[in-house]
Amino acid sequence: MKMALTLRICHKCTDNVKKLRKKLGKLEPTAKICVGCQSMCKIGKRKEFVIIGKNEIVTAKSTKKVVKKVEKALRKCN
Repeated sequence: MKMALTLRICHKCTDNVKKLRKKLGKLEPTAKICVGCQSMCKIGKRKEFVIIGKNEIVTAKSTKKVVKKVEKALRKCN
């Protein structure tokens, strides 16, 4: 049985949570998207970030760029 993929984002650090959540949902429809404080404020002040699984952190300057990087990381895993 395959484990469900978890993508975590912070509602405090992310500029537009709804937009990011929607784009990530389209990217990986079966993924569980967790929204809440991730205790990564030092990174979140400067960049958008998404945590894939338990420990892979993807960062970028904008929502669009972070989604592209997450897509690339997910393709690498599959």
